[in-house]
Amino acid sequence: MARKFAAGLGLFLRRGTQRTGKSHVFEVGSLLRRTFNWALLIGLGVFAGASQAAVISAGPPTTTVPAALSDPIATLSSPLPANEFLLPIKITGANVLQDWSFDVTFNGGVVTPLDLSGLFQSVYQTEFNAVNTALSDITSSGFPGVGVLAGIAGFSFGASGDGLLAFVLFEFLPGHSPTEDPGIGIGNVTLNEQAPAPGTLVLLIPALAALGLRRRKTA
Repeated sequence: MARKFAAGLGLFLRRGTQRTGKSHVFEVGSLLRRTFNWALLIGLGVFAGASQAAVISAGPPTTTVPAALSDPIATLSSPLPANEFLLPIKITGANVLQDWSFDVTFNGGVVTPLDLSGLFQSVYQTEFNAVNTALSDITSSGFPGVGVLAGIAGFSFGASGDGLLAFVLFEFLPGHSPTEDPGIGIGNVTLNEQAPAPGTLVLLIPALAALGLRRRKTA
């Protein structure tokens, strides 16, 4: 899509260098109309790219406590006991991420969320990634149900790219072992990402018009 916009913009600028027999006023008006149209198309492309939803998913379980995880009251020790694991919740393709929520589903006959009296029960804050080390703000630790921890929610302060949202602590039920599939899934995802500011288009229109006029004068 970006290549199409670039190609179209190049065609627009080349046409802007062609001389016609029409009046200067008409030429300026025509140039501004074409400038507005191209700015609108480019803006729609930007908004279309921004509207592509990011993806929240579960990462591979870990039995060690990652350095990115926040546990200020030291409820966890690394490595974890043999019947426990941490489930990382990750996001890919975030674009100025704001608030988010999701459900974690699991095989309730094999595992269950484990509350060790942490700040957010079985849910732990985490740094987004190595570059953006801001901690996620957990606003809901979820509501336990049969085979689901529903409504885990938080805020990520405008994070973009790929990163982590939270960790969820699980334990295997008595009679079950880590060799069994816990049946983890992510569902009921909602997220809010900030769209590009409309002011970007306002700045783009006069810039394109000025560039087109300059090219026309030097032709």
